[in-house]
Amino acid sequence: MNNTTLKKFKDYFAQMEFDNDTILEAIYSKNVVFKDPIHEINGIEKLSEYFKKLNDNLTEGSFQFIDESTIDNKAYLSWEMHLKLKRPNKSVKASGISVLTIEEKIISQRDYFDAGELFYENIPVLGGVIRFLKKKLAD
Repeated sequence: MNNTTLKKFKDYFAQMEFDNDTILEAIYSKNVVFKDPIHEINGIEKLSEYFKKLNDNLTEGSFQFIDESTIDNKAYLSWEMHLKLKRPNKSVKASGISVLTIEEKIISQRDYFDAGELFYENIPVLGGVIRFLKKKLAD
């Protein structure tokens, strides 16, 4: 496990500033594979484009890392993400887990989170319907 890469990863996402390609290249392998509930991205160039696109809609964002476990070349990080969006103008919070495979750099990242909580519940009309259904199911 490359603990230096893991620390750089956590520092980078503690205050999300996706416009720094130099840091990305220090953290991620050229052929990194990134997956989350909505995307699958292959390669550092595509990942950098994705992060820049996210950054364009943020006024601020951060990850708070709650817990961490490492086994061999894998790191398991639980986190809470806080975003302040430009469009729509609101704050969003979500919890999740990242599983990183690290050699010299990160060769894969798999993020697990509730896409409904992060995205769909924040869409006008649709968000209200989803929150209503979740509440009904909980009763």
